[in-house]
Amino acid sequence: MDESLYSVEYDEGHPLRKQLLFMFGTGFDLSSIHIVLATEGYSELMSFCLSNFSGWTATMELDVVRISTYFGHSTIAEMFLSEGPKTLLSGASDRHSEAILGAGEALRYRDLVALVERFGSPSDPIDVLESEKDDDDDEGLSESLVVTVLNGYVRQTFDRDTDNITTLKTLSFVVDKLEYSHDEVLLAMVLITRKLHTFTEIHCILDISKNVINMMGLQPIHRHERIRQLCEAVAEQTIPLVLFGNGAENIDEVSIILQWLGRMADSGIDIQHLIKGSRLDKFYKIYHLAKVFANLQFTSGLRDLEQKQQREWSNFAIVKKGGSLIEIQGAVDRGDLKVHARDQGGLLLTHLSAAYDRVDLLEWLVVTKCMQLDSKDIEGRTALDIAQASKALQAMKWIAERTARNTITSFLRRNYHRALQKRRIKKSNNAAIVIQRSVRGYSTKKQYSGALSYRLEESKRFHAIWGHLLAAFPGFSTTCWSSIRGRLLDIQVGIDDDLFDETDERLRKAIDGAVEDDREDEDNSICDEAILNVDVIANDDDDLSTEVNDVARNEWLSFQMTSHVVKFLQRGDKKYRSFFVRRMQQLARGERSRILQKPLKGSQSHIFETYLEQKSGHRILWTEESEEPSSPPRIVIWYVAKHKHVSRLMQLIDDSKSRSARQLMPQTLVDKLQNEDLVAHDDEPKREVLLDIVGNVPLKIYDVSFNTISEITKDSWTPQLHLTEEERDIVEAEGTVLVLARSGTGKTVCICNRIEYDRQSRAGRDPTFTQLFVARSVRLCRYVEGAVGEDHRTSFSTFSRLLNDIETSLPVGHLKSFNPSNKMDFRRFKQELYTTNSSSNGKISALTLWTVIRTFIKGSIKAFQSPDGVLPRDEFVEVERLGKNRCRIPAELREQVYDEFLRYEAYLKEQKLWDDCDRVRHLIIQIEESKEVDPDAFGQVQKSKVYVDEVQDYTQLEMLVFFYLCGPNGLFLAGDPAQSVVEGTEFRFEEVRSVGHFVGSIMQKPKTVNINFRSHSGILNCAGGVLDLMFTHFPSSAKQLKKDKGLFQGSRPGVLLGANVDQLNILLSDKLNGAVVLTHDDSASHWRRRLNDYKRVYGIREAKGLEFKTVIILDFFQEIPPSLQKPWRELVLNRAGQEFEYKHPLVGNILKLLYTGVTRCIEKLFFVETSSSTAGKATIRWLTQKGHGGEGSFATQNNIDDIEAMSMTADEFVGEGINNAELSQSVEDLDEVLLLLERASWCFEQADSTDLAAKARMQHSSVLFRRELETSRDQNVVQNHAVIEMRAAKMMESLSREGLFFEVLNCFDAVRPYLSAYASEQLERGLISDIVLAETEEI
Repeated sequence: MDESLYSVEYDEGHPLRKQLLFMFGTGFDLSSIHIVLATEGYSELMSFCLSNFSGWTATMELDVVRISTYFGHSTIAEMFLSEGPKTLLSGASDRHSEAILGAGEALRYRDLVALVERFGSPSDPIDVLESEKDDDDDEGLSESLVVTVLNGYVRQTFDRDTDNITTLKTLSFVVDKLEYSHDEVLLAMVLITRKLHTFTEIHCILDISKNVINMMGLQPIHRHERIRQLCEAVAEQTIPLVLFGNGAENIDEVSIILQWLGRMADSGIDIQHLIKGSRLDKFYKIYHLAKVFANLQFTSGLRDLEQKQQREWSNFAIVKKGGSLIEIQGAVDRGDLKVHARDQGGLLLTHLSAAYDRVDLLEWLVVTKCMQLDSKDIEGRTALDIAQASKALQAMKWIAERTARNTITSFLRRNYHRALQKRRIKKSNNAAIVIQRSVRGYSTKKQYSGALSYRLEESKRFHAIWGHLLAAFPGFSTTCWSSIRGRLLDIQVGIDDDLFDETDERLRKAIDGAVEDDREDEDNSICDEAILNVDVIANDDDDLSTEVNDVARNEWLSFQMTSHVVKFLQRGDKKYRSFFVRRMQQLARGERSRILQKPLKGSQSHIFETYLEQKSGHRILWTEESEEPSSPPRIVIWYVAKHKHVSRLMQLIDDSKSRSARQLMPQTLVDKLQNEDLVAHDDEPKREVLLDIVGNVPLKIYDVSFNTISEITKDSWTPQLHLTEEERDIVEAEGTVLVLARSGTGKTVCICNRIEYDRQSRAGRDPTFTQLFVARSVRLCRYVEGAVGEDHRTSFSTFSRLLNDIETSLPVGHLKSFNPSNKMDFRRFKQELYTTNSSSNGKISALTLWTVIRTFIKGSIKAFQSPDGVLPRDEFVEVERLGKNRCRIPAELREQVYDEFLRYEAYLKEQKLWDDCDRVRHLIIQIEESKEVDPDAFGQVQKSKVYVDEVQDYTQLEMLVFFYLCGPNGLFLAGDPAQSVVEGTEFRFEEVRSVGHFVGSIMQKPKTVNINFRSHSGILNCAGGVLDLMFTHFPSSAKQLKKDKGLFQGSRPGVLLGANVDQLNILLSDKLNGAVVLTHDDSASHWRRRLNDYKRVYGIREAKGLEFKTVIILDFFQEIPPSLQKPWRELVLNRAGQEFEYKHPLVGNILKLLYTGVTRCIEKLFFVETSSSTAGKATIRWLTQKGHGGEGSFATQNNIDDIEAMSMTADEFVGEGINNAELSQSVEDLDEVLLLLERASWCFEQADSTDLAAKARMQHSSVLFRRELETSRDQNVVQNHAVIEMRAAKMMESLSREGLFFEVLNCFDAVRPYLSAYASEQLERGLISDIVLAETEEI
């Protein structure tokens, strides 16, 4: 224990007093053992005693807490402070207060801070202690925190390394953080001083007072009363020490006290009568010590201080009595009157000068003696305040002017010196920079002279090669094929579009000339030029509505608008929306005038235009339509466009209306075609379907009520999609929906409608709603994206890209690499595995074996459920488990097929290869793990709804991916089982139902549509004949649906037998220019060469999903494998036996391929066989013979010279060219890209579109350059980098001039390995980054 503690005197009730009494006591009291344990820190004994000894009291607990925190025994303190199961007698708040007081008295700064933060500030009785009447009552002093802290400083029992009376660290914390006032601190010092009993303690409190006054920034005069109380307390405690002490030894101690009192007097504190009025008078009288007291050194010294203070006060009379300035200056010079002394009222000379309006004295004191005007008196007043109180006007004026002058001077001086210092620093810094730059430049040049020279040469070389491109780049305008498509086909109305300006002008002039005579006869004619020049006025509707024509005055409650109008309103200016709403409201009220309903001259149908407003020249084009002749007409708004586009749009609407009118052929013509067996007899009434202007698909229209038409002006406006009852049945179906329909019946349109319906019905209620459309074709993804419009909640992806995105977003579990070069596809399987040591050759074809592996053994849901992801042998071999309708492999061959599969798997493992089933299964496992381990990562790929087109091209395992992404009831599927032509896939409706059952989906009965919008009845009859063969002889290969009903009537396909290649070349270059030639996929490149590099030769699988106006199916039957020629003949001649499906399963695939090829055609179809074959002769006989169910033949045999010209129009060539060019941007195989660009160039050339052809050729040249570089790298051919860089610069400059910046990026990526680091960096900074930014903004 600290020995200094033994010399400290404490009050009777203080816990530390008890401890000292115990230490020096003669007897041992068991009830005081807690004092020893708390002092020495015996925590184990304390815990034992607390639990086992009786007699504990609340006071004992509080004593232990205070003593333990005083000595820093935290273990013991925590026994009483922490919350635990033990029951204590004292209150928690009392223990907290005692702990804080103990730490404060020991000046344990860190412990005090921690306890205050933990328990808060304790209550302090300091104010109560001041009001106590009995000065000898010490109760409560030890309960005040500020008193105990000051007591710790006075007793000097603290650790001087932690705190001392100079730093006052603990007291500063108490004052600042616990918000003790300055007055309370001084009061605590007074109370402590009254309890001091030694000169050492008094000297300590005097030092503390000086440091406290400095710490708090006080002037003693401002706390006059408390400082006087402190002086009285010091005097009171000094007298007994002097009376009963050794006089010789007390001289120094007394002098220190007198010096302190003298400083207080100089500070303005009144020290008069400190002893006479003290509480010791009674004591001195009782003991008759007055005479001794009067002769004491202290009292005599104190009396001298009092007399000195009286003399100094009396010297102020010269000012108060109006002494002259010279007299006052003499008194100051002699020392009789001190400049900084205060009078009895605490006033300085400046205060007195201001009070008595002595400007001369005030000026002398401030200017000469440098006294401050802002010094305050005992009441806190400045000289100006005193002058105002005394109404000393001259002094007030002088002080105000002096203060203002000093403020301005100080500001100017401060800013001048600051500016001067800044300039000096700046000059010094600049000088240092110049010196450093020179030294550094010299050193750097010396050190890197070689590198700098090389860099300079490299810069010169870079600008010589790339300078033209970089200089001209800002003037180039970006162009991509999708934007050209938008300008051509979507006709972005409301935006300046110069592409069709020349065409529009010719059409306008032609129509104006044709109707010129009619215009002369019109009474109410209005000149277009006059109308366009009329200024818009607020009440133009009132003026124009009076010009009512003879059209019947009808009122409508609703109208319909096309997607083109919706796009214009949503993207256009708000003022145009307001104009549009106003015009529609006028039409709704039945108003008709030349401005509101002007018939377009020269149109084949009844098309009206309404002036949107007159200044901009925009027109609203609309027609009146009826569902049935007896039903009332409705308004259909087709376009809102500029006046210069009206003529062209009128032709497009006429074309759409004429194609729609073909559905309603005259009855005489229908009868004639029925007599010729070209049209089936059908008594069902037909409903007219409006067709889009860009294709034979239903026109997408929206319903708008006139009651809510004002909503159009709002940014949040979204119109309701118009759906027929049949469409609504499909679109609004709940759960997982499967739409099965034949080619051209609008499956994709159903998907588009469902996407838009889900957006409207769910997006507003669910902010997390997201959609994903998936197809294998890039072109199909682009078509759907264009049809439904862009939306941040909807994404469009090919299946391969979707798998890549999942791999990137879900880095969970064991990551397996799927290098594209190690992929096993059908072509590789056929070349590497099937032809080597295969025991099944001749019995099982490569395609059949590949299909069995992908569809059943590895790609089925049963295979996924097995531990190793492979269908067990017994599950596959036993027909009872995998029925013959499910898998058409004969039972006797299944063992052999499974052996071939095992050999296939061994080959994959040996060569470290993988197939699609391996990858998809791995991704499904990743998804399952992510749902459990990393839900946030899974949330990046999870979708609310997933829409899949051409679902027949997916295995069960691939379908499972879709279910996992959106849940069991969020899937919308569409497909045609008859078009299941992807190698390795065999689709039936049961495939989807099995996967749905596995994930718990509610699968409804498949929805079907059978109205064909693409092909006319002649082509559909032929396609139906192919399906009849399929369903008759391959009933398990596809689900049989109702026969398609053609929306249009048309002629039967033609058959050309024995046409040679020269005749075909002449035909394709003349009458059938632009026709598409379809062949077996393996023969496409062969026929492309034979037909003089004809660009429009497609493999049937390649053309899947596309449609063409004229189609030639070339040598399809001749190229059927020899082993299947006779089986095919038996099939088409109706000689096939009952087991035909199981003996010749490949024939079913060929039928699907033929059906796919036939349904690619829109108008004209030809079967061309260049030479005779068994299958060809039988098929031609089957096609051309009559008697198919009592109907006519499927096709007619033609002479090649009698074929009518069916050449495509220029617009059709341009559209097809853009299709191929746009697709080339999404394909990775450079050979395929080149083929697509060649087709695009050829189409543009046929349309005489030189600009577009130049763009396509330029891109083709760039792709050739990239392929050349890629081939060189693969073959490790050494290239001259300088030559390659020069070629790349010219190529990229030419691409930039054509606006093909996407290809500039591709070219840069290809040439980057051949560029120097400097050139690559400069191009990135000056060109590539800007292109990427521009491309991003365009998207």
